[in-house]
Amino acid sequence: MRKILQKIALLGIIASLSMFTLGGCQKQTTETKETKTETKAEESEDKTEKEGTKEVENTEDTNGEAEEKTEEAADEEKTETEEKTEEKTEEKKVELEKTEHPTFTSDGIRKLVLNRDGEEIFSLSKEPADYKMEFDYWEILNPYDETATVNTETMYKLFDVLSGFDFSTTAEVPDGTDTGVEGSTTTMQIDYTESTDTSAEADKTVTLLLGNEDDLGNRYVAVAGYENEVYTIPSSTLEAIYNLNPFDYILKIPALVNIDTVESIDIKTKESSYTMKIKDGKYYMGDKEVEKETFTTLYQALLNVMLDSNLDTPKADNEKEEVLRMVFHRSTKEAPEITLTYYTYDGNYDSVAVNGTERYLVKNADVNALVQQIAEAFK
Repeated sequence: MRKILQKIALLGIIASLSMFTLGGCQKQTTETKETKTETKAEESEDKTEKEGTKEVENTEDTNGEAEEKTEEAADEEKTETEEKTEEKTEEKKVELEKTEHPTFTSDGIRKLVLNRDGEEIFSLSKEPADYKMEFDYWEILNPYDETATVNTETMYKLFDVLSGFDFSTTAEVPDGTDTGVEGSTTTMQIDYTESTDTSAEADKTVTLLLGNEDDLGNRYVAVAGYENEVYTIPSSTLEAIYNLNPFDYILKIPALVNIDTVESIDIKTKESSYTMKIKDGKYYMGDKEVEKETFTTLYQALLNVMLDSNLDTPKADNEKEEVLRMVFHRSTKEAPEITLTYYTYDGNYDSVAVNGTERYLVKNADVNALVQQIAEAFK
């Protein structure tokens, strides 16, 4: 399975977004409550006409009670929803076994968190979801978020290094040596499974405490909870891990939005506004029904502006201009709405914000070409 993931080409990923279609999802409404309230009000009015002023007062009291009950029902519904959400979260939590002598494989790692001097600098984990494609399960939640798409080939190369750690033989520590592992705040958390099932969730966890360096260019390492046993790992290996560039671990696209989960896309350029929509298995650009191939060709292009680099310092609002905005409305509540906004940056680059957060630079020539392609497609 891992080899399959590693061989997925970027263009293939973009193309895979357009393999299937979905109709619009059902939206929750309050029509039933409104109908009941209106019916009740009409009955109260009839009763008032027949029974006089006294009954009017009673009706007002009844309506007041009805409103209170409606509010109470809404509060109860909200509480039930929150409780279900909490229950679902609790169900997802699995009590992980802390291991004294961990052994893990590249394919078995499910989470990696790096802390340097008490500060979390990198967090990568497998987060399956029904609205995602399988190769999109991985997320870098620090320094990015769930919108960043992980480059699994680069990720597995890192996991190969981690799986090479050996905790079967303790190190020979000279008497009086301060290993530095006790109370260390430079740590590495690895959640993993020893199962060969690639869909298996993590059931084991280990936190490594990184200590001082020995005379041979290694660093002392201990497993949290078992600090009496100390191991060594080459300093150069650990330095490479802790100095990794998170940008190297993402695919160079602003966001990966599976077309299976899209209901519509609102597009806004400097000159015009457009809408793309999928409804009942049919494809629309504006009010015009189009062939699937016409729709998906443009859809792929919307997500195909390649990231060039991280953006260190965003421009002030009065120093930039919005060039293009795209809002991907989803057909399922579980999938988050995605907004991509491109702003002018300098002579060569535009910045791109994903859900309001500017993190990357892209070539403005690519953005301008996309704006032109959009305009041509809607002619």
